[in-house]
Amino acid sequence: MAEPGPRSEAAHETPPRMPRWVKIAAIVVGVLVLVFLVLQLTGIAGQHGPGRHFSGMGPTGTTEAAAPAVG
Repeated sequence: MAEPGPRSEAAHETPPRMPRWVKIAAIVVGVLVLVFLVLQLTGIAGQHGPGRHFSGMGPTGTTEAAAPAVG
């Protein structure tokens, strides 16, 4: 049977606390992700992707304005 006595200091130690900069960085990243999701789901952010940049081009890859005018 173990004798009751003073506990060692190691049993009372707590792990180190998270640094303040880590907490702030996590909050900032969380807010940015939330804003991004809201913008994408509501459609405010607009349409993105490769089709956005090639919307004025025909099937051959040239725009109509670049074709020489006849006549």
